[in-house]
Amino acid sequence: MKRRFDPRQHRIDLGRAPLMRFVIAVEPDSDRWLLMSLQHHLIGDHTTLEVMHAEVRAVLDGRAHELAAPQPFRNLVAQARLGVDAKAHEEFFQEQLADIDEPIMPFGLSQVHGNGSGVGEAHRMLPQALNDRLRHQARRLGVSLASLCHLAWGQVMARSSGREQVVFGTVLFGRMHAGAGADRALGLFINTLPVRLDLDGTGVEASVRTTHARLSELLAHEHASLALAQRCSGVAAPAPLFSALLNYRHNAPAAVSGAAAAVADVLSGAEW
Repeated sequence: MKRRFDPRQHRIDLGRAPLMRFVIAVEPDSDRWLLMSLQHHLIGDHTTLEVMHAEVRAVLDGRAHELAAPQPFRNLVAQARLGVDAKAHEEFFQEQLADIDEPIMPFGLSQVHGNGSGVGEAHRMLPQALNDRLRHQARRLGVSLASLCHLAWGQVMARSSGREQVVFGTVLFGRMHAGAGADRALGLFINTLPVRLDLDGTGVEASVRTTHARLSELLAHEHASLALAQRCSGVAAPAPLFSALLNYRHNAPAAVSGAAAAVADVLSGAEW
C-alpha cells in the first residue's frame, strides 16, 4: 500500500472533491484489515490528523457521545479576513524586507530539475545530550527552543548563500490567533511566511534574542498572505523571495494500545 500510494508517484486530483481518499487491504493470512488515509495538504495539517485520530479512537472505545461539536473551518476564514488588516501586514513586511532585492537561495540553486521522483531524504536524530543542552541554553537565555533553531538555520542559510542578511520561510502553526476551538478544528491552518535575520557579527546571545523577538512579532501576522509578504520585498516577480524553509514543530505521540493503536498506525497514511 505504501508503494502503491507513494506521493512521489500517486497524485490526488484537485478537480475532484473531496481531497481525501481511504484505501483498504486485508493482511495476508489473517483477519486483519488495514486502512490508509490519503489527504491532500490543501485541506489539512498535522493537527488535523491528530484530531482525526483522536476521534477515531473515541469511537472505537465506545466514547463517541463524548466528542465535542465540530468546529467550522469558516471561523478561520473570518479570522484571517477580519483580523489584522492588510495595511498592517504591509507595513510589517515592508520594514522587514524592503531592502532585500535578490532571492536568498542556498548554493545559488534556482532551478528544479525532473518531476521530484529522484528526491532523496536524510533523517538525523539529535543525541539526547545535545537536545538537553539546547533546551538548557534556551531557558538560560529566556527564549524558545524554536528561536534557537531558527538562528541555527539562519547560519546555515548565510553560509550556503554567502549573504549576511538572509530570508527563509518558516511554517507557522496558524492556530494561535484563530479563535476559540481552533485546537479542535479540521482544516489547513498552517501558513508559510518569510523571516529575515541579520547575521552580521552580532554576538550569539543578542542574535538569539533578536530572533526570538522577530518570531514573536511574526505571530501577529500568521494569517497574512505569502504573496503579500513577497510584494513588500525588493525582489521583482516572478523570482521567489526564498527557496528554503524551516518547519519547526513539537510532536507529543500519545500512548495508545490495542485496536486503537493499530488504527492510529494505518490512519497516519500519506499527507502531502
